[in-house]
Amino acid sequence: MAEVSTVVLLDPLRPDVVPIEAVSFLSGPVQIDGTVPEPVRVALPQSTAGAAVIVMMDGDGPRIAALATSGARIVRAAPVHGDRLVEAASIMDRLWKRGGWEATQTHESLSVYLVEETYEVLDAILSGDEIDLREELGDLLLQVLFHSRIAQAHGVFELDDVAGALIDKLVHRSPHLTSSGVVDIAEQELAWERLKDVEKARASSMDGIAKSQPPILLAKKVMNRAARAGVTEIIPQATLESLIERCREADAALVDALDLLIAEVRNWETQQSRA
Repeated sequence: MAEVSTVVLLDPLRPDVVPIEAVSFLSGPVQIDGTVPEPVRVALPQSTAGAAVIVMMDGDGPRIAALATSGARIVRAAPVHGDRLVEAASIMDRLWKRGGWEATQTHESLSVYLVEETYEVLDAILSGDEIDLREELGDLLLQVLFHSRIAQAHGVFELDDVAGALIDKLVHRSPHLTSSGVVDIAEQELAWERLKDVEKARASSMDGIAKSQPPILLAKKVMNRAARAGVTEIIPQATLESLIERCREADAALVDALDLLIAEVRNWETQQSRA
């Protein structure tokens, strides 16, 4: 059997795409490895046993390393930025199709996790722990994948539609993407808000405010929108600030009480572990 001189690796995420560097190696006899899916196999030249060029799926680390050690040239496509996002979406799809817990969820049942994961991201930011932040952002990404998959199951939209809507928004609201030179941040922010207002075409500056956010954040958003609209005298500023301060005090008192409870639970758990 001829020694393998070249290994053409196909990307499992897009097995029907051949690396451009590999095209010249596919003009002669090739072995088609059993790992190559049948739909891809039929599009390739007929497999020739013992050929010096072998086409196989990427991913079998030890086997590929052994071939490289034997002197074979390894040809694979360069990784595409965002490939792991595609892989994550594929895993989400596989989980859904298995019909387990994932397939029983709804937008409503997951909403509590979405809020919780968002605050865990904020905690990671405040802690300054970049490794923790990476993990928490992954958990938040899972929520995006999950809600997109639920919508796909109902024929409403899918993950690509979510990404497409974001792309359209970023391109439309970021005219500086096509300009050169230094970006003026103040002008950039102004352009973003102006284009956003045109897109939304809201009848009121109060439209689109998320009412489910915590009261203090809601107050800040409403007051900012009111100031932009030029309406600031309906409720005295002092009254609003007093109410906001009362919210802060109540939040602080609740956090202090919960910190005591957390400490007590940890103390109890420590005692139980020693018992």
